[in-house]
Amino acid sequence: MRKSFLESRALSYGIAILFLSFMMLPIYWTVVTAFKPDTETYVFPPVYFPKEPTLTPFKLLFESYPFWDYIQNSIILTTVTTAFVTFIGMLAAYGISHYPYRGGHFVLITLLVTRIIPPLSLLIPFYLVISYLGLVDNVLSMIIANVYLTYPFAVLIMKSFFDSFPKELIDSAIVDGCSRTGALFKIVLPVGAPGIASSAIITFLWTWNEFIYAMVFTSTSQAQPITVGVFDCIGDIFVNWNQMCAGALLAALPGIIFVFVAQKYLIQGLTAGALKT
Repeated sequence: MRKSFLESRALSYGIAILFLSFMMLPIYWTVVTAFKPDTETYVFPPVYFPKEPTLTPFKLLFESYPFWDYIQNSIILTTVTTAFVTFIGMLAAYGISHYPYRGGHFVLITLLVTRIIPPLSLLIPFYLVISYLGLVDNVLSMIIANVYLTYPFAVLIMKSFFDSFPKELIDSAIVDGCSRTGALFKIVLPVGAPGIASSAIITFLWTWNEFIYAMVFTSTSQAQPITVGVFDCIGDIFVNWNQMCAGALLAALPGIIFVFVAQKYLIQGLTAGALKT
Protein backbone atom coordinates (compact mmCIF):
# COMPACT_ATOMS: atom_id res chain seq x y z
CA MET A 1 0.00 0.00 0.00
CA ARG A 2 2.75 2.44 1.01
CA LYS A 3 4.82 1.45 -2.02
CA SER A 4 1.88 2.17 -4.30
CA PHE A 5 1.39 5.57 -2.63
CA LEU A 6 5.07 6.47 -3.07
CA GLU A 7 5.00 5.42 -6.71
CA SER A 8 1.93 7.59 -7.28
CA ARG A 9 3.62 10.59 -5.63
CA ALA A 10 6.80 10.03 -7.64
CA LEU A 11 4.79 9.88 -10.87
CA SER A 12 2.94 13.10 -9.96
CA TYR A 13 6.18 14.93 -9.15
CA GLY A 14 7.80 13.60 -12.31
CA ILE A 15 4.96 14.86 -14.50
CA ALA A 16 4.99 18.23 -12.72
CA ILE A 17 8.76 18.62 -13.18
CA LEU A 18 8.51 17.61 -16.84
CA PHE A 19 5.71 20.10 -17.47
CA LEU A 20 7.55 22.87 -15.60
CA SER A 21 10.73 22.19 -17.57
CA PHE A 22 8.77 22.37 -20.82
CA MET A 23 7.26 25.73 -19.77
CA MET A 24 10.56 27.20 -18.57
CA LEU A 25 12.71 26.12 -21.53
CA PRO A 26 11.76 29.04 -23.84
CA ILE A 27 12.36 31.52 -21.01
CA TYR A 28 15.73 29.97 -20.18
CA TRP A 29 16.77 29.96 -23.84
CA THR A 30 15.79 33.63 -24.25
CA VAL A 31 17.80 34.66 -21.19
CA VAL A 32 20.99 32.77 -22.08
CA THR A 33 20.86 33.79 -25.75
CA ALA A 34 20.60 37.46 -24.75
CA PHE A 35 24.08 37.19 -23.20
CA LYS A 36 25.75 35.16 -25.96
CA PRO A 37 28.33 36.64 -28.34
CA ASP A 38 27.78 36.04 -32.06
CA THR A 39 30.37 33.27 -32.04
CA GLU A 40 28.19 31.23 -29.68
CA THR A 41 24.78 32.23 -31.09
CA TYR A 42 25.10 30.85 -34.60
CA VAL A 43 26.78 27.50 -33.99
CA PHE A 44 25.73 23.87 -34.10
CA PRO A 45 25.41 22.05 -31.80
CA PRO A 46 23.94 24.95 -29.82
CA VAL A 47 25.63 26.40 -26.76
CA TYR A 48 23.30 25.82 -23.80
CA PHE A 49 25.14 28.21 -21.50
CA PRO A 50 27.36 31.08 -22.69
CA LYS A 51 31.03 30.38 -22.13
CA GLU A 52 31.86 34.06 -22.52
CA PRO A 53 28.78 36.04 -21.36
CA THR A 54 28.62 39.54 -22.79
CA LEU A 55 26.39 42.62 -22.78
CA THR A 56 27.23 43.38 -26.42
CA PRO A 57 23.76 42.31 -27.70
CA PHE A 58 22.16 44.91 -25.42
CA LYS A 59 24.63 47.57 -26.56
CA LEU A 60 24.08 46.81 -30.25
CA LEU A 61 20.32 46.77 -29.70
CA PHE A 62 20.35 50.45 -28.72
CA GLU A 63 22.97 51.41 -31.28
CA SER A 64 21.36 49.69 -34.26
CA TYR A 65 17.67 50.36 -33.56
CA PRO A 66 15.63 53.24 -32.04
CA PHE A 67 15.00 51.15 -28.95
CA TRP A 68 14.76 54.11 -26.60
CA ASP A 69 11.83 55.37 -28.68
CA TYR A 70 10.10 52.00 -28.36
CA ILE A 71 10.56 52.04 -24.58
CA GLN A 72 9.28 55.61 -24.33
CA ASN A 73 6.21 54.79 -26.43
CA SER A 74 5.44 51.74 -24.25
CA ILE A 75 5.78 53.76 -21.05
CA ILE A 76 3.46 56.52 -22.32
CA LEU A 77 0.94 54.02 -23.68
CA THR A 78 0.86 51.86 -20.57
CA THR A 79 0.89 54.68 -18.01
CA VAL A 80 -1.92 56.68 -19.65
CA THR A 81 -4.08 53.62 -20.31
CA THR A 82 -3.66 52.15 -16.82
CA ALA A 83 -4.31 55.46 -15.06
CA PHE A 84 -7.36 56.32 -17.19
CA VAL A 85 -8.95 52.86 -17.07
CA THR A 86 -8.35 52.46 -13.33
CA PHE A 87 -9.75 55.89 -12.38
CA ILE A 88 -12.76 55.97 -14.72
CA GLY A 89 -13.45 52.29 -14.14
CA MET A 90 -13.39 52.84 -10.38
CA LEU A 91 -16.01 55.59 -10.61
CA ALA A 92 -18.21 53.50 -12.90
CA ALA A 93 -17.90 50.37 -10.75
CA TYR A 94 -18.71 52.34 -7.57
CA GLY A 95 -21.75 53.95 -9.17
CA ILE A 96 -23.11 50.68 -10.56
CA SER A 97 -22.52 48.86 -7.27
CA HIS A 98 -23.90 51.35 -4.73
CA TYR A 99 -26.30 53.55 -6.70
CA PRO A 100 -28.57 51.25 -8.72
CA TYR A 101 -30.43 52.93 -11.53
CA ARG A 102 -32.78 51.95 -14.29
CA GLY A 103 -30.81 50.33 -17.07
CA GLY A 104 -27.86 49.43 -14.83
CA HIS A 105 -28.32 45.74 -15.56
CA PHE A 106 -28.20 46.50 -19.29
CA VAL A 107 -24.91 48.33 -18.80
CA LEU A 108 -23.41 45.26 -17.10
CA ILE A 109 -24.65 42.98 -19.88
CA THR A 110 -23.10 45.33 -22.45
CA LEU A 111 -19.77 45.23 -20.64
CA LEU A 112 -19.87 41.44 -20.59
CA VAL A 113 -20.72 41.28 -24.30
CA THR A 114 -17.72 43.46 -25.19
CA ARG A 115 -15.48 40.94 -23.43
CA ILE A 116 -17.15 37.93 -25.09
CA ILE A 117 -16.33 39.27 -28.57
CA PRO A 118 -12.78 38.13 -29.53
CA PRO A 119 -10.50 41.21 -29.74
CA LEU A 120 -9.06 39.94 -33.04
CA SER A 121 -12.49 40.13 -34.69
CA LEU A 122 -12.63 43.86 -33.91
CA LEU A 123 -9.24 44.60 -35.47
CA ILE A 124 -10.48 45.65 -38.93
CA PRO A 125 -13.41 47.81 -37.67
CA PHE A 126 -11.03 49.46 -35.21
CA TYR A 127 -8.49 50.13 -37.95
CA LEU A 128 -11.13 51.72 -40.17
CA VAL A 129 -12.19 54.05 -37.35
CA ILE A 130 -8.58 54.91 -36.47
CA SER A 131 -7.80 55.54 -40.14
CA TYR A 132 -10.86 57.80 -40.50
CA LEU A 133 -9.71 59.82 -37.48
CA GLY A 134 -6.21 60.16 -38.94
CA LEU A 135 -4.57 58.42 -35.97
CA VAL A 136 -2.73 55.62 -37.78
CA ASP A 137 0.86 55.37 -36.53
CA ASN A 138 0.02 57.41 -33.45
CA VAL A 139 0.35 56.43 -29.79
CA LEU A 140 -3.15 57.83 -29.19
CA SER A 141 -4.64 55.13 -31.43
CA MET A 142 -3.08 52.47 -29.21
CA ILE A 143 -4.38 54.19 -26.07
CA ILE A 144 -7.92 54.24 -27.49
CA ALA A 145 -7.76 50.56 -28.47
CA ASN A 146 -6.35 49.38 -25.14
CA VAL A 147 -8.83 51.45 -23.14
CA TYR A 148 -11.64 49.78 -25.04
CA LEU A 149 -10.16 46.31 -24.52
CA THR A 150 -9.38 46.64 -20.80
CA TYR A 151 -12.08 48.97 -19.46
CA PRO A 152 -14.96 46.43 -19.21
CA PHE A 153 -12.83 43.90 -17.37
CA ALA A 154 -11.56 46.58 -14.97
CA VAL A 155 -15.12 47.68 -14.14
CA LEU A 156 -16.27 44.11 -13.48
CA ILE A 157 -13.29 43.38 -11.21
CA MET A 158 -13.72 46.53 -9.10
CA LYS A 159 -17.51 46.17 -8.95
CA SER A 160 -17.13 42.75 -7.30
CA PHE A 161 -15.06 44.36 -4.52
CA PHE A 162 -17.41 47.32 -4.08
CA ASP A 163 -20.39 44.94 -3.87
CA SER A 164 -18.90 43.42 -0.71
CA PHE A 165 -18.59 46.81 1.01
CA PRO A 166 -21.41 47.51 3.55
CA LYS A 167 -23.62 50.31 2.25
CA GLU A 168 -24.51 51.22 5.84
CA LEU A 169 -20.99 52.60 6.40
CA ILE A 170 -21.38 54.90 3.40
CA ASP A 171 -24.77 56.09 4.63
CA SER A 172 -23.32 56.73 8.10
CA ALA A 173 -20.48 58.79 6.63
CA ILE A 174 -22.96 60.88 4.61
CA VAL A 175 -25.13 61.44 7.69
CA ASP A 176 -22.00 62.66 9.54
CA GLY A 177 -21.46 65.31 6.88
CA CYS A 178 -19.28 63.52 4.34
CA SER A 179 -20.16 64.02 0.68
CA ARG A 180 -20.72 61.05 -1.62
CA THR A 181 -17.38 61.73 -3.29
CA GLY A 182 -15.70 62.07 0.09
CA ALA A 183 -17.21 58.77 1.23
CA LEU A 184 -15.77 57.10 -1.87
CA PHE A 185 -12.23 58.37 -1.38
CA LYS A 186 -12.08 58.29 2.44
CA ILE A 187 -14.17 55.24 3.34
CA VAL A 188 -14.53 52.93 0.36
CA LEU A 189 -11.19 53.15 -1.44
CA PRO A 190 -8.99 52.00 1.47
CA VAL A 191 -11.07 48.84 1.67
CA GLY A 192 -11.38 48.48 -2.11
CA ALA A 193 -7.62 48.82 -2.65
CA PRO A 194 -7.18 45.10 -3.49
CA GLY A 195 -9.74 45.33 -6.28
CA ILE A 196 -8.23 48.53 -7.66
CA ALA A 197 -4.73 47.04 -7.50
CA SER A 198 -5.89 43.88 -9.27
CA SER A 199 -7.51 45.95 -12.00
CA ALA A 200 -4.39 48.08 -12.43
CA ILE A 201 -2.14 45.00 -12.64
CA ILE A 202 -4.27 43.35 -15.34
CA THR A 203 -4.62 46.59 -17.32
CA PHE A 204 -0.87 47.27 -17.13
CA LEU A 205 0.14 43.77 -18.22
CA TRP A 206 -2.43 43.61 -21.03
CA THR A 207 -1.38 47.01 -22.42
CA TRP A 208 2.37 46.46 -22.05
CA ASN A 209 2.25 43.05 -23.73
CA GLU A 210 -0.31 43.85 -26.44
CA PHE A 211 1.09 43.05 -29.89
CA ILE A 212 -1.52 42.49 -32.63
CA TYR A 213 -3.18 45.93 -32.50
CA ALA A 214 0.21 47.62 -32.17
CA MET A 215 1.54 45.73 -35.19
CA VAL A 216 -1.41 46.82 -37.36
CA PHE A 217 -1.87 50.39 -36.10
CA THR A 218 1.80 51.48 -36.09
CA SER A 219 4.57 51.37 -38.66
CA THR A 220 7.42 53.59 -37.42
CA SER A 221 9.38 54.14 -34.23
CA GLN A 222 7.30 57.28 -33.69
CA ALA A 223 4.49 55.15 -32.24
CA GLN A 224 5.62 51.52 -32.08
CA PRO A 225 5.82 50.00 -28.56
CA ILE A 226 8.61 47.72 -27.47
CA THR A 227 6.69 44.52 -28.29
CA VAL A 228 6.69 45.49 -31.97
CA GLY A 229 10.11 47.14 -31.95
CA VAL A 230 11.79 43.87 -30.99
CA PHE A 231 10.89 42.53 -34.43
CA ASP A 232 13.27 45.03 -36.04
CA CYS A 233 15.91 42.39 -35.34
CA ILE A 234 14.34 40.21 -38.04
CA GLY A 235 15.88 41.11 -41.38
CA ASP A 236 15.08 39.91 -44.89
CA ILE A 237 17.73 37.19 -44.86
CA PHE A 238 19.15 37.27 -41.34
CA VAL A 239 17.88 37.30 -37.75
CA ASN A 240 19.92 38.88 -34.95
CA TRP A 241 18.89 36.25 -32.42
CA ASN A 242 20.97 37.45 -29.49
CA GLN A 243 19.84 41.05 -29.94
CA MET A 244 16.24 39.94 -30.37
CA CYS A 245 16.41 37.92 -27.15
CA ALA A 246 17.99 40.91 -25.39
CA GLY A 247 15.07 43.05 -26.55
CA ALA A 248 12.55 40.42 -25.44
CA LEU A 249 14.22 40.29 -22.03
CA LEU A 250 14.01 44.08 -21.68
CA ALA A 251 10.38 43.99 -22.81
CA ALA A 252 9.48 41.42 -20.14
CA LEU A 253 11.42 43.03 -17.29
CA PRO A 254 9.10 46.00 -16.49
CA GLY A 255 6.07 43.71 -16.33
CA ILE A 256 7.83 41.36 -13.93
CA ILE A 257 8.96 44.25 -11.72
CA PHE A 258 5.49 45.83 -11.76
CA VAL A 259 3.83 42.58 -10.70
CA PHE A 260 6.19 42.15 -7.73
CA VAL A 261 5.75 45.77 -6.61
CA ALA A 262 1.97 45.69 -7.11
CA GLN A 263 1.66 42.43 -5.19
CA LYS A 264 3.24 44.14 -2.20
CA TYR A 265 0.65 46.93 -2.27
CA LEU A 266 -2.11 44.40 -2.95
CA ILE A 267 -1.29 42.56 0.30
CA GLN A 268 -1.12 45.88 2.16
CA GLY A 269 -4.54 46.79 0.78
CA LEU A 270 -6.03 43.49 1.93
CA THR A 271 -4.59 43.96 5.42
CA ALA A 272 -5.76 47.58 5.65
CA GLY A 273 -9.22 46.61 4.42
CA ALA A 274 -9.52 43.87 7.02
CA LEU A 275 -8.49 46.22 9.80
CA LYS A 276 -10.79 49.03 8.73
CA THR A 277 -13.77 46.76 8.32
